[in-house]
Amino acid sequence: MQRWLSIAQQTSDAIAPWFALPQVTNSKLATVVGGGVAGCQIAHALAERGWYVTLLERHSRLATEASGNRAGVLLPKMTAESSWGEAFYCQAFVYALKQLRQLEQAGHTVEWAQCGALQLAHEPREAARQQAIAKRAFPADFVQIVDASTASALAGIPLTTGASYFPQAGWVNPASLCAALVAHDRIEVRTLSDSTTLAGEGITIIASGREADRWAQTAFLPFQPVMGQTSAAAASPASARLKTTLGHEGYLTPSVAGQHIFGATFVRNQHEPVLNAAADAVNTQQLRDYLPDFADSLGAITSSHAAVRMTTPDRYPVVGALPDLEFFQQAYAPLRYGNPRQHYPQAQYQPNVFIAAGFGSRGLTTSGLSAALLAAVLTGEPLPVQATLYQQLHPARFLIRQLKRGQ
Repeated sequence: MQRWLSIAQQTSDAIAPWFALPQVTNSKLATVVGGGVAGCQIAHALAERGWYVTLLERHSRLATEASGNRAGVLLPKMTAESSWGEAFYCQAFVYALKQLRQLEQAGHTVEWAQCGALQLAHEPREAARQQAIAKRAFPADFVQIVDASTASALAGIPLTTGASYFPQAGWVNPASLCAALVAHDRIEVRTLSDSTTLAGEGITIIASGREADRWAQTAFLPFQPVMGQTSAAAASPASARLKTTLGHEGYLTPSVAGQHIFGATFVRNQHEPVLNAAADAVNTQQLRDYLPDFADSLGAITSSHAAVRMTTPDRYPVVGALPDLEFFQQAYAPLRYGNPRQHYPQAQYQPNVFIAAGFGSRGLTTSGLSAALLAAVLTGEPLPVQATLYQQLHPARFLIRQLKRGQ
């Protein structure tokens, strides 16, 4: 995995001027807005570096909204051909596994299971993608492409298709991860704290999920809300034989405290989460489409959790300093004429405000590495990812694309 997971120590001269690293702050005080996985990750990353962090959560407890699912899958996202996106997911996955082990070694309790994950070849395009992955010689302890017989043996239940198998993957309870991350002497958690302004001592980091665009400083970002609902089913003696997580159009966990978690629905542009029986019917029908015998073996099905996840047009999170819009529009306007070699000034940013948001449904996998990246930006440490990847996650990327199109 070394060619995908190498950690390059980058300097600013490898980075385009409009993505230049911001000036390192002398402050060691931070306010993080949002107590989901993303907010808890950046609070933890800064506290580990000697910062004092105040974490604001508007609900009465952490991990209430998008991070409130009973169990989510920890899994990398693979592509047919090598890409920076795949490199990001692979590196983030390995980082997340390492972090979970470190938290446990430090005495924290995180509810998770490294049970392995099978992504079924449930339709022709997925089957073709898996065959392309098979030709790329990944290590067997990272991913294997298996036939239906082997997939059935790994899963513990009969399967009719082959699958990609990730031996190190599994499921995680996000609330337990959040609790472990913020159990730190330098982190103060304030629940029932709905921040209406971003003014405060030190720096402010917006990690507030579906409310990440509520401030004037972030209104330019093209976040897209997606509402998803998971369902829960009582495990039966037959369904309890499932040993791994399973993926098709949705996902399914093994029995977790006597229940399987499965789903989720995908409803664009819905800003308020609402539990409803119709969503459970959609999830159940999807499960029946791909795993009919398993679906028929389940006990009572109930609603599990509904939440709005913020995504972005390119489906990758937004991590870093927020650009000064007026400066960008003036300094980089010549990009519309295709003058990439022209001398451009270094980027200027909004003072003392940063963001880590837009994680969609994969925050369990990507938020840890993203927090480490943001912490490096803030402290001046070498970046934990390659410069190309840093630029692909930069909050200014959408603005630069618009300027290049003359918008």
